[in-house]
Amino acid sequence: MRLPVLTALLCALTACPAAAQVCAVDMAAVDARIADLEPNYAGKTPEVMLFQPQTVCAEPRKGLLKLVCDTVATGDTSLWRMLRLDEMAWVYAYENATATEVDVFNPPVDDTFVRRRDECADTACLCAVLIEHTNDSLGGTSPYPQ
Repeated sequence: MRLPVLTALLCALTACPAAAQVCAVDMAAVDARIADLEPNYAGKTPEVMLFQPQTVCAEPRKGLLKLVCDTVATGDTSLWRMLRLDEMAWVYAYENATATEVDVFNPPVDDTFVRRRDECADTACLCAVLIEHTNDSLGGTSPYPQ
């Protein structure tokens, strides 16, 4: 197991100094919105979000997950939580717009968003894309400034 993963695991279990957040957002508001949506999607969020970041980040990653896992290794799970919120928000918005329940393990894909998200080469880009997509999905109930 890599040292950063051990550090992240230790910080998850004990009080570690707070790492600087990569996205300048109110994480308490993000966590509150996740808590609001989670009863509908708990244990059902798609893709890697089913797992804890320490599990997914135990192996070297590329692209999007590398950006996220690199921040998790520093003890900052803000990007991870923002991705989790965005996935729940997208399913929520899709279900509300279509009045149909979707298979959350295989939700419809927002191709434009996924392309923009996956083109990000740094955390600033990823923060901006996630905030915009979550705002589009949740409107006035998004925890991010509109």
